[in-house]
Amino acid sequence: MLSVREDVGVSTDTPDTDGRTGVLPAVVASDPGTMAHNGLHGPLRGTPERVAGSIRRTTNLDLIRPEGPDGPIRITGRGRDLRTAADGRGIVRATALIAATVEGDRVTALTTHPRPPGIADMVGRRAVVGWRTGLWRHLRGQHDAGTVLHLVLDDLPGGMIIGGFTRRRAIAESAGGPLPQPGRRLDVCAGWAAESRAAITLAQTGIPPAPVTPLAPDLGCDTDSLAWHTLPELPAYGISRRRRIDVLDTGEEVVAEAWFRDSFTDADGAHRVLHEYRVSVTADRGSYAVRHLSAHPRVLPHRECPVAAASAQRMRGIPFGQLRERVSSDLFGPESCTHLNDLLRSLADVPGLLALG
Repeated sequence: MLSVREDVGVSTDTPDTDGRTGVLPAVVASDPGTMAHNGLHGPLRGTPERVAGSIRRTTNLDLIRPEGPDGPIRITGRGRDLRTAADGRGIVRATALIAATVEGDRVTALTTHPRPPGIADMVGRRAVVGWRTGLWRHLRGQHDAGTVLHLVLDDLPGGMIIGGFTRRRAIAESAGGPLPQPGRRLDVCAGWAAESRAAITLAQTGIPPAPVTPLAPDLGCDTDSLAWHTLPELPAYGISRRRRIDVLDTGEEVVAEAWFRDSFTDADGAHRVLHEYRVSVTADRGSYAVRHLSAHPRVLPHRECPVAAASAQRMRGIPFGQLRERVSSDLFGPESCTHLNDLLRSLADVPGLLALG
């Protein structure tokens, strides 16, 4: 059954007697893994089989620097919405592709499929600050419908933030010196709270504690060749955010699971995990208001990071369609996590996914 540490709101996965885990036995059957670091189990192995009647969205956003750590960033993204029929067949409802170039902090090229009106207006915008506002203004139809294309584009700011991690590793490798450190703003998240171990260590030594980055298990499912869309190989110092959202209307309630993994390839070709989270949700069928929500951190870089899982409880009672706005306005500061916030925001697309049925 699901055990919950009520003191911090962190859920840890332990298997039911039938091998399933979490609050969504109809959707999810996850490997509990082993306790890896920071009190967490480590990355999940594989991907659960699809369930009849469900909709599964999978996306990836990959960032690479083929011209070196200070060269332009080449970004590719893919997504797919797949409905599972009663007989188990997979029916593709929507797909998305993007290719972009970021130079400095600006998007200098952007191609997408499909190509809705407004895409050209996103070229020249900053890739982090103001990017999502631009999507809301210029691709409002995609935003409101919760399309797979919008989710891939919406991931760009998060991808840019994590992309600095592999850039610094590439610089350190080429220079043969220590890992260069970015400027740190304290109290922006739980892992970098002013009194966190990371902040104190950085202040005392000039170097933060090294994040533990376990090897990334394969996402394949031996019994389900359609569990994921095709994922490209990630070259050295490339970094990727991969997402999965499973949604099912049971006839009594809506159940959903959202999962993401930030992973990268190091100089030795090893594919490693930087962040991983899973969120399980039940909601009212009529209002889509969240009834129950559990956040399950699997891999996080610093000791205090898992504390942020408790912040997800503040989204109880909020309809799916309002989550993007409410997460942005309500979840911030030293009790929050930027990456968990992005995962919660992605649940705003649940009504759009259900409409694909």
